[in-house]
Amino acid sequence: MSLPMKQERRHQPRTECNLTARIHRASRSFDGLIRNVSDDGVFLCSSQKLLPGECVRITVEPTGCAPLEIEAEVIWSRIQRHDEPGGLYAIGCRFIDVCLMQTAI
Repeated sequence: MSLPMKQERRHQPRTECNLTARIHRASRSFDGLIRNVSDDGVFLCSSQKLLPGECVRITVEPTGCAPLEIEAEVIWSRIQRHDEPGGLYAIGCRFIDVCLMQTAI
């Protein structure tokens, strides 16, 4: 007897990465790590819990590129590791808006 295969719910291919990000919510900002990105959103890890439906601003400064500011909605959030102080959360976010930040010359 074969087990049914888990259906893939992703609509876009993912690109793996390790980008440090600053996550801004209404009350405060904190650091996170973007683990993969697609045309529609990002998967990130953080020590801070975010709730589905919450809107956040994510600032990223990729090496050799202009800084990006991303408006995103949290789609899902779950604890990934309990052994970190306060836990480590895995968070899936959907892009609302992405823009390049202007840098002074």
